[in-house]
Amino acid sequence: MRKIISVFLIIFLVFTVGGCANSPKPESTVKEFIEAAKKFDFESMAAKVNSSKEKVTDLAKDENDQYQKYFLDYLKSNATKITYTIKDTKIDSNTAVVTVDFKYPNGGPLLKATIAEVFTKAMSLAFTGVELTEEETGQMFVAAMQKQQKELAESFTEKTLEIKCSKVDNQWYIDEPSDDLLDVIMSNFISVGKEFNNTSSNDTEEPKTLMEQAKKDNMTIIPKTVGDEITLATIKFKVNSIEEKQTISSSYGPPKTAKEGAKFVVINLEITNTTNKAFAFSPDLILVDNKGREFNAYSDAIGNIDNYIDYRDLSPSIKEKGNLVYELPSDATSYNLMIAKSSTKELYQIKLK
Repeated sequence: MRKIISVFLIIFLVFTVGGCANSPKPESTVKEFIEAAKKFDFESMAAKVNSSKEKVTDLAKDENDQYQKYFLDYLKSNATKITYTIKDTKIDSNTAVVTVDFKYPNGGPLLKATIAEVFTKAMSLAFTGVELTEEETGQMFVAAMQKQQKELAESFTEKTLEIKCSKVDNQWYIDEPSDDLLDVIMSNFISVGKEFNNTSSNDTEEPKTLMEQAKKDNMTIIPKTVGDEITLATIKFKVNSIEEKQTISSSYGPPKTAKEGAKFVVINLEITNTTNKAFAFSPDLILVDNKGREFNAYSDAIGNIDNYIDYRDLSPSIKEKGNLVYELPSDATSYNLMIAKSSTKELYQIKLK
């Protein structure tokens, strides 16, 4: 009798294990989607999506355009460098959530620097009455991107995503792909594009200055001076020195003169990444002068001053030193550097002059 029971148990286990092995799994669908994404195989990616397939197929639009193709070739190359680990899968009947850790190239700093350079050049040409054709604009974008690729070191970013799946006709599909998931495939180009679109859409509204927003949000202003170390959410930094100049120059580029009625303020900083992973420093520190006017970092500093720190990769716990440049009106007799601490109501005001 015991032998018979044992035989039935073995048969039961064989069929049970075999049945589990042959049943579809949501993580298999997610893996197949990611592997297709690494090859920029949009058709195979769309086949793994339950709805909004056009969000995937639209990524390949205008691939025949020679300038669009240059960007796509860059993104394709980046996609091959995506690495991932499927961390967890939670199944509830016909729905599932697959958690995936990603590490992928961060093209955001490159795209921002490229757009800034093209915008500056296009505006200069517009003031002289030159109107660029669509082809000339495309050529300018490619040239700017090629230049920035030589000047900016490749950086990677990490992201953990929960990918929702649904089971339909005994097959698992990814629900509508999130922008965060597509951003992994597109090297953060999607988030940068949304950032610029939001800026453009807000142009028709009356802009709020940093100080107006700080007052509205009831933020606490913490005064600091040159030489004070400041600890933020992901970095600690201090201003070492400042210098006013009419002309800036680098060892490998021509000098750049401030516009009429303006001057350059060169700020020397030291910054340390206090997190456990590398990221690119984005110069989002705002300078406010004695008349309440607010200024972002000078967009054309890259290539026009030595040791610029804009979009530099920051490795964990390694101090970096470099320069930020601002262009101010000549009548700015005093000014402060402002930076908010993320997820707090603290706004640091560093008195520069």
